[in-house]
Amino acid sequence: MLTLKKGEKKLLKVKQTQTVTERAENAQQCMATLKMTMPTLLDREDNRVNAAYGAWPDRLYIIGIDGKIAYQGGPGPRGFRVNEVEKWLQTNFKKK
Repeated sequence: MLTLKKGEKKLLKVKQTQTVTERAENAQQCMATLKMTMPTLLDREDNRVNAAYGAWPDRLYIIGIDGKIAYQGGPGPRGFRVNEVEKWLQTNFKKK
């Protein structure tokens, strides 16, 4: 984050990295800016973890008690319709 005149703040675009060291620096900056307290892990330059486990494009899902997908939203982040998910839950979730 960059502080401008009169306390005004502006977010900076995070540049694409080439090394694990650069990636770690970006991660530390993002964690500090977002005040994250959860553990954060880094993939290496080859992005093997992302290729193996990445969920691109991201979606919002609701998994039924039978283990099957009960609701699947559109690709994120534009497809993240939180209000739609909330409405689905209100309509389909029965309290005991």
